Amino acid sequence: MIDLRTLLQLADAAAAAAGEALLANRVQWGVIEAEQGREVKIGADKHAEDIVLAAISRGSDFPIISEEAGWARSMQRGDRFVWAIDPLDGSVNYLRGYPHCAVSIALLDEGKPVLGVVDCFVTRERFTGAVGQGAWLNGAPMRVSEIENPAKGILQTGVPSRASDASMKAFEERLRTWQKVRMIGSAATALAYVAAGRAEAYRESGSMIWDVAAGCALVETAGGTVRIEGEALDQPLEVAACNGSAPLPG
Repeated sequence: MIDLRTLLQLADAAAAAAGEALLANRVQWGVIEAEQGREVKIGADKHAEDIVLAAISRGSDFPIISEEAGWARSMQRGDRFVWAIDPLDGSVNYLRGYPHCAVSIALLDEGKPVLGVVDCFVTRERFTGAVGQGAWLNGAPMRVSEIENPAKGILQTGVPSRASDASMKAFEERLRTWQKVRMIGSAATALAYVAAGRAEAYRESGSMIWDVAAGCALVETAGGTVRIEGEALDQPLEVAACNGSAPLPG
């Protein structure tokens, strides 16, 4: 039986170390190394990943899937637990000095997020949680909101990364359903805000597991509901989350 509390401490320490390094080295690390469509890769992504992978590997031998390295430790048949890591979620935000960016670390149990750390290092907020343990913001317990009516609630979302006519039509319908809509450019942060009661729901198409796993774990441990749909851990996903009172966005 694994000890989620010990593993949460491991993830928390790894995220904190990467977050501090990202803050201290923003000028040196904030250099574009590659661009693909609307996505950019900057030096900070790889530097932060090296810090997180080294820290996690010292304390755990579970397979790891990470945004930059892919399968840093390949998953084998029968492996139950997998780490999902985004060393810098919101690279463009980090590059431009926009505060919504985060180090995101999650543990999956047969594909289900059961532990999450989202370190919003610019705003000095670290969201942590694990199934059966609780959810916290900077060490204080946190809980989802109780708003039921979408017309009174806030939806966190993003423009579909692989937009089609159908996905854009669904996106437009969501915009009309909720009182307010926020697109902050960091899925991990957006989900953490749902967990902390700052928004009622999250919905995005085309997310990868490392983008959303930690935030989804936080939403569930804070009392909310999550739906993740996709064919494989390294393929794009359909992700929805809510406070458990409001409906899951379709």
